[in-house]
Amino acid sequence: MKQTVYILKKYVSIFTGILIVSCDNDQKISDNTSEKKNTSTPSNLNLTVNESDTLLYVNYESGTVDSGITGINPTNATANDAAYIVGVPSTYRIAHKVILGNPDYYSNEAYRSESDAVNAPNAKYLPGDERRYEFMVLLKDWQEWDSTKPAYGDNIFQLKVSGGALVPVRILTKRNAIVTRNTSYQDNLINDFRPYINQWISFRIDVKWATTNTGYLKIYTKLPGQTSYNLALEKNNYATYTGNPEIYPGQYGYIKWGLYREAGYDANGNLITSDNILTRIAYHDNIRIIKLPLQ
Repeated sequence: MKQTVYILKKYVSIFTGILIVSCDNDQKISDNTSEKKNTSTPSNLNLTVNESDTLLYVNYESGTVDSGITGINPTNATANDAAYIVGVPSTYRIAHKVILGNPDYYSNEAYRSESDAVNAPNAKYLPGDERRYEFMVLLKDWQEWDSTKPAYGDNIFQLKVSGGALVPVRILTKRNAIVTRNTSYQDNLINDFRPYINQWISFRIDVKWATTNTGYLKIYTKLPGQTSYNLALEKNNYATYTGNPEIYPGQYGYIKWGLYREAGYDANGNLITSDNILTRIAYHDNIRIIKLPLQ
């Protein structure tokens, strides 16, 4: 029986590889029949990128929440469905779920379920490094923001620095937009994401990490139906790295993806859940780190 399963897996792998090579615009089939027309996954690979340039590639085709990669932590939340795999072979992706007010979705001092690459050596970055980050996200059955209520954000991707440093780059939903935020600014990347709920949105982030005003940040988006990335934000000549390697020599940068939910609190420090959507689910796929400049 084990030999039969091995042979089947081998042929499935070969067949999948042939499809990837032969198709210019490969698509991923949705895990839900009702979504097939809306959640196809456009190819996120830049064909000019050599394998030696790719430092990390998380595509979940192992069928496991760590994508079969040592050092990937799927989530610190304890709920059974805080992180889980959806789809079928060649279409696997990870789902993160958070319910406000439920302690099983609370970790690291917030209501969050996020994967991270803290312990994946190739995923770390330091001042002087130049990197490209790519990921795809699908806002699963995302409920629209109620304009009569406060506008809390839901982080879907973060570039962080260890040791309690401020977050250099985060991408989050805010009201009905997707924005980027760092220590000193917030800018819209997608003015209105509502037409793209239950569809894949691709992001690319090019950044030079620097502690002086020599860094840069460029963020690109690729919306459903688009075939190429479009520049949504460009900032030059500023300090992108928020840590201090001279004081904290062991400090380093890393990535997180999933859901980190902001919420409101009353005067007594109690969580206010009635003014926000309680349950959120986001899918992520094709998380990739590429060394720049390309070789």
